[in-house]
Amino acid sequence: MSEWLQSQNLQNIAISAGIFAFAVILSLFVRVILSPILRRLTARTDTDLDDILVRALRRPVAWGILLAGVWIALRRVWNPARLEDLDKGAAVLGVLLLVSAALRTFNAVAAWWSQKAAAKSDHPREVMAQSVVGHKVISITILVLGILIILTQLGVKIGPLLGALGIGGLAVALALQDTLSNLFAGIYMMVDRPVTVGDFIKLESGEEGFVEEIGWRNTKVRMWANNIVIIPNSKLSQSVLTNYYLPRQEMSVYIRCGVAYDSDLEQVERVCIEVGKDVMARVQGSATDWTPVVRFKEFADFSINFLVVLRVHDFAAQYLLAHEYVKALHRRFDQEGIEIPFPIRTVIMQPPTAKAPAGLEKPEAAGSHEVEVGQGDAPVGAGE
Repeated sequence: MSEWLQSQNLQNIAISAGIFAFAVILSLFVRVILSPILRRLTARTDTDLDDILVRALRRPVAWGILLAGVWIALRRVWNPARLEDLDKGAAVLGVLLLVSAALRTFNAVAAWWSQKAAAKSDHPREVMAQSVVGHKVISITILVLGILIILTQLGVKIGPLLGALGIGGLAVALALQDTLSNLFAGIYMMVDRPVTVGDFIKLESGEEGFVEEIGWRNTKVRMWANNIVIIPNSKLSQSVLTNYYLPRQEMSVYIRCGVAYDSDLEQVERVCIEVGKDVMARVQGSATDWTPVVRFKEFADFSINFLVVLRVHDFAAQYLLAHEYVKALHRRFDQEGIEIPFPIRTVIMQPPTAKAPAGLEKPEAAGSHEVEVGQGDAPVGAGE
């Protein structure tokens, strides 16, 4: 090494030393002087994205200038027979530096965007979970591309390597089929968003509750009993489900009832509407701007059946609203003298007929049987 240095032209060595010194000075200037100036300038703008970019690129730019200076300086004094090795080493270091700069910039911008989106969203946890998935996928993609470029610079043929990776990936995919299906189903749910965190859903299998968390592999649903049901994402994505929060949380509450045939239906309708307005004004979560609707449906066996339609803004409020309305309507019907009929079973007794000759009796002629009639029917007396 010393003999080779002695054989070099002193002028080339001096020029190389000057290039290296200039690169060091320029790198320090970027980090110590230029970067603070840029931060002060970007602090005056309305957005903080430029501040994030300046902080993320400060070190990679400084190291890039230093690396370029070292490479240019060494090329003037390097052994010409080994210049190819020098260029390969510089290329590998340059790719590593570019990959580092790309990762720093992407992570900084992605974190900034995630915070902005979470602040504007009603479900910040879901937005952050989606951003984490995107960060991981893109970061892995950048790393893989960087590794492939480095291998190419080193003269490694990546064609056979890609083929081997493809075969190995196929074997891994077959071994992890269930896990991967849940993973991609989770990504689909985060992108398509058929359900979001906080929604109340009901599956075709009968489970219903609030969505607590949508993960990579499964979704957690909190039932009314405060238990957590863990559903694999592949099962959830293939299931027929009802989302009670789409297109919005406001929904109708149906109360079914019936009155006697001799009731005044106009009075019944008026009473039901008045009770509905009063109860909806008292129960939190009710749609107070909604006027209750009464619709008579059918002439049933014992009553004229009808339906009362109420409205709530909050899904959970429907149960308390129905509870209070049934109590209030029952009490008001008693005050108004409106009858809610119920089935009555009347037993009709028949006396035995005249005694028939021996062997000709009809056992079914005597005894009793039951007949189901309406409440308004009077019992039938004996001796007819």
